[in-house]
Amino acid sequence: MFVLSTLAERGPMHGHQMRLQVAEDRAESWTDIKPGAMYGVLTRLVREGLVEEMRTERQGNYPERTIYRITPEGRRALETLHDQMLRTVVVATDPFDLALAHSGTVPEDILQEITRARLLELNASLATAESRLAGARPWLSTAEKLVAEHQIARLRTEIAWHEQLRDNVAKIAHEGA
Repeated sequence: MFVLSTLAERGPMHGHQMRLQVAEDRAESWTDIKPGAMYGVLTRLVREGLVEEMRTERQGNYPERTIYRITPEGRRALETLHDQMLRTVVVATDPFDLALAHSGTVPEDILQEITRARLLELNASLATAESRLAGARPWLSTAEKLVAEHQIARLRTEIAWHEQLRDNVAKIAHEGA
């Protein structure tokens, strides 16, 4: 989605430009996109006929770089993928939930420590997300702001749930005993 959308919106570019675009969009902070994966994704999309190599160029002492563009098939695939992604609701399951449901033999102090550690990690993630949004807000589109705020809202909900868990650890431990 990211590669096809970027090529459709910004025009032909090489893999390094795509990596820079991931960084500029701060895509790693709100998606599972990794800059290092761009070359592999481009290769796969070329194989699938969704992207094509336009030309190779060299600027200065930089290595030769292949310029890619989206194909008509890629535009159709992007339209379909975009529609599917906008319409699909995903509420991922957390493996922690299964482990918690079967934590009857976990001592209370261990479960309490795990909960504290998870809360620390979630609060750190929230602080990072809020700081990132505050710093980027002037340059974000309305949609990008809403995506960042969605991530923050999800983190706040996770924190609230973990606080409820923290308050119930003793009860959970005694039920398993």
